[in-house]
Amino acid sequence: MDSFTKFTQSVSTGWTPFADKVGRGFTQYRQMASEALGSGGEVTGLPGDYVQLEKRFDAVRQATATLAKLAKAYAGPATPFDMQALQTQFSSLTSRISGGRQAEGRADQQQQQRPDEPATVQHELARAALDVSERVGLEEPLGAALFKFGSIEDKVGALKAAQDRAVQARFVAPMAAILETGVALAQNARKDVAAARLTLDAAKAAFKGARADRADAARRDVEAAEDRFITAIEEAMRLMKATVESPEPLACLSEFVAAQLAFHKEAAALLGDLAPEIAEIHVTQEALYRHDAK
Repeated sequence: MDSFTKFTQSVSTGWTPFADKVGRGFTQYRQMASEALGSGGEVTGLPGDYVQLEKRFDAVRQATATLAKLAKAYAGPATPFDMQALQTQFSSLTSRISGGRQAEGRADQQQQQRPDEPATVQHELARAALDVSERVGLEEPLGAALFKFGSIEDKVGALKAAQDRAVQARFVAPMAAILETGVALAQNARKDVAAARLTLDAAKAAFKGARADRADAARRDVEAAEDRFITAIEEAMRLMKATVESPEPLACLSEFVAAQLAFHKEAAALLGDLAPEIAEIHVTQEALYRHDAK
């Protein structure tokens, strides 16, 4: 009998924190329901500084999430629609040049043989241009121009892939970490504030309706709830302020811009060399065309 009594006491002691947690949750839920029905009594207001900081925090949080999402799409592989459209037009063009399905089959086979290449639009343009240049013939002005274009686009594609890797590593990943750590902690702290506020208002309501023999205990409950409420507010403000004032998003944005600048600068240099060559082929071909037309 004594052993059973000890067992029940140990179980009761072990479950006390859980029971307290359930009790607090029920109290908060009941207070929330009372407020929703308009019978919750006075609602404790939040400090003005806290409310203003919440607005600033929400703006930073939303901006961080949006930028991380957009950058992930920007630095991700080309969409299936883009790639499919290019491949379809590529197959159609090679089919017309080489006479039907045989060329289309060769094009499909060629793409299947190179699955390890970075899937950028520039790489697809390069593949198409180089393949068509061979079918047209490098001795033809169009074939020569397409060969030059395809060779440069292949290099631009490599630059684009390098930029994408840099953006993923130096912007997307750090911004995601900010959302998963600092922002998430601040969000949880805000929930703690809301819960502490409900508990405080429930304690105030209980104190107002307490019998004389329960007044002192009810007053102590209010004081304890006030202390928890103040502590929760201070912690939430600390975490929100850390997020709002952190220089980390600016550092990430700087890396994003640097990656873009490097890509566009090097791509511009390549295309800058290509443009006059294509223009020269065009001028020569137009002169020959007009001469033959006379």
